[in-house]
Amino acid sequence: MTGGRPRPPATGRGAPAAAASGGRVPRTGRWLAAPLAFWLAAWFLLPVALLLAESFRPVVIGQPTPPGLTLANYARFLGDPFYRGTLAATLVLGAAVTALALALGYPVAYGLARGRHRGRAVLRLCVVAPLLVSVVIRTYGWIVLLANNGAVNQALLALGLVDQPVKFLFTHTGVLIGLVHFALPVAILSLVGVIEAVDRSLEDAARGLGAGAWRAFWAVTFPLTLPGVAAGGMLIFSLTVAAFVTPALMGGPSLIVLSTLIYQQMTVTLEWGFGAAVATILLVVATGLFLAAQRGLASMRGTGAAA
Repeated sequence: MTGGRPRPPATGRGAPAAAASGGRVPRTGRWLAAPLAFWLAAWFLLPVALLLAESFRPVVIGQPTPPGLTLANYARFLGDPFYRGTLAATLVLGAAVTALALALGYPVAYGLARGRHRGRAVLRLCVVAPLLVSVVIRTYGWIVLLANNGAVNQALLALGLVDQPVKFLFTHTGVLIGLVHFALPVAILSLVGVIEAVDRSLEDAARGLGAGAWRAFWAVTFPLTLPGVAAGGMLIFSLTVAAFVTPALMGGPSLIVLSTLIYQQMTVTLEWGFGAAVATILLVVATGLFLAAQRGLASMRGTGAAA
């Protein structure tokens, strides 16, 4: 107290500047972000804009592109049950890969985040190691393992679990296995940070109140990690529905998803307008599902904060 007036509370050095700016980004920061914004616009927004423009152009193979714009490419896709089924199969495959990757990755991530043993660094290296290998090499590795005379079928036959080799390649099962292996390290790494952010004292408090280890996990830890699980699921789903190498190599020409369909239209049939329309539809659907999941995630966080 000085002269009967309360002394203003002490603030940090950056508080007056933050208060003066009203929480807005300073002009200097905007100029520093300008090169990155330009780079993203040049290498992301511009190609997407060109792709969108190409999707509205009528294309006649062997002839110059006629003038004008058309919705025929989109009408062709939406009016054909085969193409609609391919879109549905792609989304179902992405959802299945996301669910399996999260289900398999959560226990591993929990062990890495909560484990107290010395081998955690080695285990984390084992998780990261597949990301250091090209997806092409990993896919060919799975082709060798899942072939009719591969190690997996040889083991199943030796154990007497099957009477004849199981057909994994060129089926949805084989593609699912390859994509789950592709997405599993991403799922584990995204979940480890989320689980580590949950204060252990909350689990200790639940156990102190009489909850067992499983009940403390399901009542305390797991609900607090759900926003992170949802965010990791969105990342995995986005990567899966756009994956090309694994479906192309392990699915073969008989198993078509949107990524391989786009490749065929662009390089085999040379129907660039229709291929661009398919790519645009995939982008719009994936973006819409991503925004819907973001909205659900925001509401989930708001509910958790209110609780």
